[in-house]
Amino acid sequence: MKVNIELPFFPGFYESSLMNSDTAYWAIKDELEYMQDAYILKEHPEYKGLTEDDLDFRYSDFEHDLAVAFADAWWNNAPSIVESVEFSEIVSPKYYNFNTDRLFADVELKENWQEVMRAFMKENADWLKERIKEDWTSYDGFMSFMDNDSSEWERHLFEDTDERYISTMLGYMMYRENNQIREDLVMETLDGDVYAGSYVFITDEAKERMENDIKEGRVVAYDPAQLELPLEW
Repeated sequence: MKVNIELPFFPGFYESSLMNSDTAYWAIKDELEYMQDAYILKEHPEYKGLTEDDLDFRYSDFEHDLAVAFADAWWNNAPSIVESVEFSEIVSPKYYNFNTDRLFADVELKENWQEVMRAFMKENADWLKERIKEDWTSYDGFMSFMDNDSSEWERHLFEDTDERYISTMLGYMMYRENNQIREDLVMETLDGDVYAGSYVFITDEAKERMENDIKEGRVVAYDPAQLELPLEW
């Protein structure tokens, strides 16, 4: 069975463990230092005059690729009843006062998912009763749209097939297996192939200035053949 669910433990992008207000700053700073290394300048002398203001950061691409990497990490740590996980979308709030970004994925569950989930719920009945009551009881500043009575969850899961409950129960299964799962997912995501520096780019204004410097002879190329216009950036 395939369900589209919000992946538990995704921390979002707003001042989170995945990304914060300094991410782009340090990526640009590090890339500029690399671009102005003596070895790089031998082949690209036009980089010498670059400043941090000449570089920018592809935020949306970085966030998308981080989300895909998180979905992959989530699948690597998912319960055995999960057959596959495919990134679907990021849903972001208009304002970050009370909510953060949410990550949705298409999750394929194995044929025996109900049997395995029922067994987990039976084995952890006391823990789930307490946890569900704590997590899903409304209070000032939090309006719960989930049932806080664990005895009702089998109906929501196996009769109504409510994807919100499936998502949450998968999260409980993962947490029960590893109470450090939230931190582990973030670390696995950040240790992957998504490198912030690769999302740094030279602005159009800076490109035009460098092209003019080369064309008008203000920059002497180490290898003129590499700097023939039009330049490849």
